[in-house]
Amino acid sequence: MTLTITKVETPADRRRFYRFAWQVYRDDPHWVPHLWPQRKAYLERKAAFFSYGEGEFWLAKRDGQVVGTIGTAIDHARNRDRGEQVAIFGFFEVLTGDYETAAAMWQHACAWARTHGMIELQGPFSFAANEDPGFLVQGFDCAPAIMMGHNPPHYAEFAGRFGFEKLLDGLAYRYDFSQIDFDIDNAPAVLKRIAGRCLERHGAGAVRRARLAEWDQEILRLHVVYNKSLAVLPDFSPLELAEFRSQALALKPLLDPDLVMIAELDGRAVGFSLGLPNINEALIHANGLQYPWDYLCLALARRKITGASYKILALDPAAWGHGLEAVMFLEMGRTLIAKGYTWADGSLTSEDNPQTNKLATRFGARVYRRYRQFRLRI
Repeated sequence: MTLTITKVETPADRRRFYRFAWQVYRDDPHWVPHLWPQRKAYLERKAAFFSYGEGEFWLAKRDGQVVGTIGTAIDHARNRDRGEQVAIFGFFEVLTGDYETAAAMWQHACAWARTHGMIELQGPFSFAANEDPGFLVQGFDCAPAIMMGHNPPHYAEFAGRFGFEKLLDGLAYRYDFSQIDFDIDNAPAVLKRIAGRCLERHGAGAVRRARLAEWDQEILRLHVVYNKSLAVLPDFSPLELAEFRSQALALKPLLDPDLVMIAELDGRAVGFSLGLPNINEALIHANGLQYPWDYLCLALARRKITGASYKILALDPAAWGHGLEAVMFLEMGRTLIAKGYTWADGSLTSEDNPQTNKLATRFGARVYRRYRQFRLRI
């Protein structure tokens, strides 16, 4: 049987590319479909990524039937900042047991990368750094939280078999508020002590809620903090403002101002933390929002959300040592409990992130999902 790899070019191709995932996950109760409006923006090259990068989408076909999908891309901004020649792959899907197709798609990705002057292939990312980073390697027994991906166990095994090496692991933590009897005053004493000293020194105004009425100004402030806070990580490259703004805009319908906290010193933003309702608990019933009636299913399911996702706690290294991270951490927990959430996801943090992993461990959270990013010299 003949295996071919063809470029996604027509509206029909884009639909087939998107719909193929339903074949892969038809027996997986934990899969949450990606949203069609967001996938369509990528497939039509209207996503923010294409303002600073380039990419293509490909269908693997066997005798005319789609048996795999992959995207190939170059993040020019990231390469420029890091002085690298790296291509990335993402949007990767293949059926169980079909290593032949997986290998053919990666071979195609390597050839595409070489023709563009690249010397290394990394992934998966689809395509921005925060979009589906890594293959899931731990935590297949539960659904992903908002902004996290899901895949069958054989994807990472296939990658290793092809010759990819581990680049980095990303960790997702889970914390059940029953551990502290739904009372933040039962949190670890060390965190409360650090937070107390911070509040004595800087006052309650050191941490404020987001001002959604100042949306554009807040985005600019937090973009600076985001890049400064993560610059300490060895594999980090600055996130483009267009991408940061695009991701923030996509999340805006979900934002609860009470769950967006900004730390300030001398009137300047130096940190922020973001919590979101775990909308994936509802989206798992919404068919990717392909049709008008899917929005009704989503609206009904949203009423039953029990968890929230603590997406990020970012702090400018220049502000380390003040205890602001402890204040934001505890205040987020207090607010989530008050709003009726019973558990919290904390994702995604790099395994080499010193501040976040220390806080999560001190609070008693456990790693419940692990994502692995891969690299291959080509």
